[in-house]
Amino acid sequence: VTATSPEDLKAIVGSLPADAQEKLKAALAQATAPPPPSPPPPFTFDSGLPDCCTSNPESYTVVAEIPNARLVQMKVPPGGEDKPHEHPPHSMYFVTSAKLSITDYPDGKTAGEPHEVEIPAGAAPIFPAGAHQVKNIGDAEAIVIFVEPLPACKPCGDVEGFCSPFSAAPCCYKIHTENDEWITGEVNMEPGAMDSLHYHRDHLIYVLEGDEVTIYPDGDMDKGKIVPIKPFAGIPAPISAGPIFAKHIMKNSGTKPIKMVFFEMKK
Repeated sequence: VTATSPEDLKAIVGSLPADAQEKLKAALAQATAPPPPSPPPPFTFDSGLPDCCTSNPESYTVVAEIPNARLVQMKVPPGGEDKPHEHPPHSMYFVTSAKLSITDYPDGKTAGEPHEVEIPAGAAPIFPAGAHQVKNIGDAEAIVIFVEPLPACKPCGDVEGFCSPFSAAPCCYKIHTENDEWITGEVNMEPGAMDSLHYHRDHLIYVLEGDEVTIYPDGDMDKGKIVPIKPFAGIPAPISAGPIFAKHIMKNSGTKPIKMVFFEMKK
């Protein structure tokens, strides 16, 4: 083809059926079109610093998102260091233990003195808004998840008859920590175990262990929906999806114990 003259190419194209010519033109137009513009970042901070996923896509990944919030996974190898970035207030859960050096930027521009922290797996701190830079000074990969409310976050509103999973099935559910806006919760179930009918507001789930659950929307045991799950995956669970996330019974229908952490709105 590279050796064919423009006249020969024109003749070859002209000999094609009309529909083939149109497909070829469309393919050429698509191949030469400029790439679409990148969507604007979700946060605009007064400091001018970017959010964590914009500044460090190699370390921070959105694993689930709903209109109100996003669930971010941080993975930093030993010796890895991210770039300065800023967060809104965010609730965290340490999937692994981590030894970190954190440099705060109080005004968003000037670096403070770095300080070291050593946080065990299973810790669930709540961090205030602010700018910082993080370095993994431990000898193992650090994996942390956290929820960031998006700027357009709105309350879910009151739900008549609301009964939380912590009240309905305290044998399966526990609260790690909470503030006025968010609860960091955890659910554990052995294979074959089932919880009781309960409600949720908007929440985001992170799977630590397990392979399958069955959800019974509205507690209707004749309408179970089997949901395969896998470790280190995020699940968006907005109440706008209906009873599948908002009002249900859940059973561990898999072959392994399940352990899932979730971040749920309180209002």
